[in-house]
Formats: sequence, structure tokens, C-alpha cells
Amino acid sequence: MAGDAIAYHETLAAGWTGRYASGGMRRRAEFFRASVLPRLQVGGDWLDVGCGSGVFTRMLAEAGARALGLDGSPAMVEAARSAGQGARFEVARVEDVGALDQSFDGAICLSVIEYLADPRAALTTIAGRLKPGGRLAISAPNRASTLRAAQRVARRFGAGRGLAYLDSSRHLWTKTELAQLARAAGLEVETILGFDPLAPRPLWPLISPSLWFLVARRPG
Repeated sequence: MAGDAIAYHETLAAGWTGRYASGGMRRRAEFFRASVLPRLQVGGDWLDVGCGSGVFTRMLAEAGARALGLDGSPAMVEAARSAGQGARFEVARVEDVGALDQSFDGAICLSVIEYLADPRAALTTIAGRLKPGGRLAISAPNRASTLRAAQRVARRFGAGRGLAYLDSSRHLWTKTELAQLARAAGLEVETILGFDPLAPRPLWPLISPSLWFLVARRPG
């Protein structure tokens, strides 16, 4: 994650886990648990790149993985370590993944690649640490999202701290573009699911969702 994004998330670490107790962040975590996690066939060694305070890392551990969470923010890693047992956490950036001395049965990288200077290089690096057949789940913002467009307009007109993440969020993708990005990193795309934190689920087929969740596999 780029330095400005890390600095921003450093300021949020103390209350980050608590944000998943309600609202859109809780719905995102519930969607991951119900709709994405079962597609990953979790087991063995798993990596969470950009783990934040470890909410999703602990889901991997609960599903049976030996889970390692990495984040560039020391404050986020401290929050993850203090939130409970079940997973390991280390301070490391996405760029450090290639230097890890082990391979993984799978990985997740959620709401991270939009902050990076070179998302393709990052995904290639993560894919390179997967064992043949290993799966990777990523989430990324939808270029055509009605919600994201409204947030950007609000931010330009001075909306406050709640939308400050947009200042360092660099990239957006259509569903097709995200699939192309994953394939360029050497991955086979298995599914791409849409998610919106505000619209009721029955309306999702009628709107352009806020986030994509992509599940891909390293060939072999």
C-alpha cells in the first residue's frame, strides 16, 4: 500500500475492528463470509495481504487455515494482534510478499489494490507465492458504481473524514477490466461477485454495485 494510504489507515487503527460491528462494513464482512469464503476451499497456509486489524484473517483461521496477516501500518498490526488469537500478524507491505520464504495454499487481498501504484505487479507478486491450484480472492471498487461516484462528488465539495480514503484510492475497474487484470497476473478467474453496502440485495441486479469480489486460481 502506498505511503499516503498507510498513513491514513494508521490514524484509524484503534477503532477499525469496531467498524465491522454495524452498517456497510458489517454487511461487507457478512457477504464475504457467506458468499466468498465458501468458494475458497480454505485449508493449509493462507495469506491476508493488507489485513488491517485482522477481521478477515481471523475468518480464514476460523475456517481452518493457518493464517498470516500482513499490513504496512504498524498500528493496524498492533490492533490485529490485540484483537484475539487464531492468526499471526506481521508488518509488511504488498511489495514485501515476494520475499516471503514460504508458499501458500491461498490468499486474500481486500480493498488494497486500488491504493497501489501498480496493481498488476502486486497481483503477480501475490500469485507467485501461491502453490499451484491455490486461490486468491480480491475486492476492488467498481468503476461504474453509483455510490462511489456520489462519494467523489461529495468529497470534492468538502465532505469530511469519512470519505478521506478517496484521496489515496487511485484505481477503479469494470468487471471486465478486473478480470483482465487478474489474467495478466497469471491467474484463472473463477467468479466475480458484485456487492453494495447500501442497496438491498434484491436491487443489486438492477444497479452497478460498489465493490467487486473476484476469486481466481493459480494454474497447475
